[in-house]
Amino acid sequence: MKRLFLLPAAICLLHTSARAQSSDFCEAVTAVMNDAPNEFRNIRGRMVESNMNSNMWASPVKVPGSIGHRVVQAMGLFYEAAFLQTTNKDDVRPAYDKLKQQLAECLEPLGYKVSYQENFTAGLGDYKKVVLMKDLKPGLKSEELPPHATIEVTYSKDVGKFTVVMFLFQH
Repeated sequence: MKRLFLLPAAICLLHTSARAQSSDFCEAVTAVMNDAPNEFRNIRGRMVESNMNSNMWASPVKVPGSIGHRVVQAMGLFYEAAFLQTTNKDDVRPAYDKLKQQLAECLEPLGYKVSYQENFTAGLGDYKKVVLMKDLKPGLKSEELPPHATIEVTYSKDVGKFTVVMFLFQH
């Protein structure tokens, strides 16, 4: 009898946990996107690096599943989170597809539309740049542009690793 009770309880816990992880992901992404008009001031921690080309801050907001995150100012202001870094290209597809699905599930209900752009990194053409943007209203000033999100797969020859990255841009 105990076994019959434990099975439904375990299934319920697994289902609740999966939903909680998904909602935590969306809550974190939404928190970052909502702070974009404020130049990410509420999610910026201490400055960790500054040079002629960029400024970088730690962030107290960690999107669940990310392995590293920060706020960056370099040719624009954005939140950056890496979700996978590997030397094995075969590991990239599952992480890329999962992140693409999670981000679309969070942002499409908020009016964001998904589009794809070419990835020009040699050997990574199968991993299109995923872009999530709202339709732009005519006559918007640059400071009124809504935030947008991208997912990219990169390769660093210096370290010999592929990285799956999400960017949440101020505009």
